[in-house]
This record gives sequence, structure tokens and C-alpha cells, in this order.
Amino acid sequence: MRRLLRPAPAGDAGSAALPPFVDLLTILLVFLLKSYSTDPPVRPDDPSFALPDSVAEQPADHALRLEVTDEALFLGGARTAGARYYVEQDDALIRELYDALLRAAPGRLQIVADEDVPYVLIRKILFTAQQAGVSDLTIVAASRSSL
Repeated sequence: MRRLLRPAPAGDAGSAALPPFVDLLTILLVFLLKSYSTDPPVRPDDPSFALPDSVAEQPADHALRLEVTDEALFLGGARTAGARYYVEQDDALIRELYDALLRAAPGRLQIVADEDVPYVLIRKILFTAQQAGVSDLTIVAASRSSL
């Protein structure tokens, strides 16, 4: 028992192991701080919904969100228009989306589209957003680092 209470000699290995341990903890703390993000993940709830891949390193901006599926357009989580109808129409303006964008008056719009959505529909959405006065558009894709 006396041996446990006696102070350790100056050249003991226990005191020499402390600085590398502190360095290890500092590196771990920096890694955790760099990998932490307060941004919500850009993942739709529908399991059949797949985002296209991207190599962008910047996080997605916070803006009014337009989700585009094969079935419908959802602006801010509310169903705005049917998608299939506008894929087959010749008119470039999606009237329901246009009216909803005018009511919301967003300066920024974030478009989250399934990778299987026809480009014709995406082009009509971009035209409609431009006509409604949206000045900043972001098209969201899944980055390789988030997979």
C-alpha cells in the first residue's frame, strides 16, 4: 500500500505518455468539429426518390424548397401541381407553380428533383421560376461525400 501512495520517480513512463495523449485528443476534437454540420440533410422521405450524383463541395443553401417527383411538384412540402400533366403539355409555364411562387415571393428557390424526372419538366420549372421573379435558383444533387 505504501508503494501506491509514494510519488513516482521523475523518469517514470506515466508522465511521458501524457503529451501524446493530449495531442491525440486535440486531433479527435478538431476532426469532430470539422465534420459537424447544423444543416439538415437533403434527403427526401420517399424511398423511391433518388438524387443525381454531384461533386460540389459547398453545402446547400437555405431557401424555399421545390421537390419534383414523377407524380407531383411539392413547394414547401405542399403539393402544388401534377408532374405528368405538364410533361405532356406544350405550354412552358406551369400555372399552379407560378401562382404559388408569386404568393411565396421567394428570392431563392432550391429545386430537389428525382434523377428520373424528364428534362422537359425541369426546363418548364426553370422557365416558370424565372417568370415568377425568382432570382437565385439552386438545383440539389447528392454529393459523393454524403453517400
